Amino acid sequence: MNKMLCVLAVTFAVVVLAFADDAKTIAQRVDDKWIEAFNKKDAAALTALYTADAVLLPQGVDQPIIGTENIRKFMDQMVNEKLENMVLPVAQANMIDPNSLYQAGTWSADAGSQQIKGTYMSVIVRDGADWKYRADTWNMMPPPPATVGSSSANK
Repeated sequence: MNKMLCVLAVTFAVVVLAFADDAKTIAQRVDDKWIEAFNKKDAAALTALYTADAVLLPQGVDQPIIGTENIRKFMDQMVNEKLENMVLPVAQANMIDPNSLYQAGTWSADAGSQQIKGTYMSVIVRDGADWKYRADTWNMMPPPPATVGSSSANK
């Protein structure tokens, strides 16, 4: 009996560890597809990474963006942003259940000569055979303050 409990405990521990690793791998794969579509300036491919009932809460938007049609309109504008070298490393990802997970991390990109960065959080769900974003939010950190020697008040 004790041997059986030990075997079950070890099996459960291995499954839990594999589940945690899978969440991060799944999240990074979806994020990599997002980066690929963004770099190609492909609004349709970006929109296809979201479920039909997905909700976006991006930086600077005063209302949630809900559903495929509205997300596509947003992506049509977003692909025109002059951003390059965007990265979306996953800092944390956890399975909610076998068909959904959440992830959180940071992002950064080059905007001309300035690097911008922020944080993000997403809920990713299994949608048929694919994993897609159901909820996605991100923000941008404010630029660093100007140095004392560079302000026009000191000239």
